[in-house]
Amino acid sequence: MHDPPLTKGTILISGEGTNLQALIDATSSTLPYLKIVRVISNKKEAKGLIRAKSASIPTKYHNLVSGNYYAKGEADQAVKQAAREKYDADLADIVLADEPDIVICAGWMHVLSPKFLDPLVARKVPVINLHPALPGKYDGIDAIKRAYDDYHKGKLEHDRTGIMIHYVVPEVDRGEPIVVREIECKTPETLEELKDRMHAEEHQLILEGTAMAIHNLWEERSKSG
Repeated sequence: MHDPPLTKGTILISGEGTNLQALIDATSSTLPYLKIVRVISNKKEAKGLIRAKSASIPTKYHNLVSGNYYAKGEADQAVKQAAREKYDADLADIVLADEPDIVICAGWMHVLSPKFLDPLVARKVPVINLHPALPGKYDGIDAIKRAYDDYHKGKLEHDRTGIMIHYVVPEVDRGEPIVVREIECKTPETLEELKDRMHAEEHQLILEGTAMAIHNLWEERSKSG
């Protein structure tokens, strides 16, 4: 398989940034065609921002409260919903200003609404995400813990959980899978040990999924002329 053309990527993060670091490292090895044009975080203290700056990658901090979308402690759900939609629309503008070819969610802890996704669909910019569960299982937060708890209750199907890279759609963690890896649960093993084992797999899988998504997008572009 030949390397695709130079591909501009925007990475969305919220935390430590270990999957981001895997992507940064891969740009000089297995993914030489990936150019990370910006790292965006919704958490000011995210260590991933430091990782990006160390690699001379432009960064942006985009937060609901500090961006004055709503006040800290806001309880009115209608106010919060309207604010989230405005935040997502602005996030789409920030992302598209860099003209990326792909957006990669690497530990991004914010549900993306159609106000973000629709403008990217219109520009044919795919959005992919890493989720630590198998397709259709444990959507949303605390996926690893929920699978771990079910395993110890004897309720985990085939004693296996997993990791997937998938396309992002408005339904949380329900987009088409790009690549999936099963992880067998073990006894004895603590929750932290399972998390560490899965995180190690994530660092490889996000590279595989990103490579596949990039090849897919250039194939689609070649078909559409």
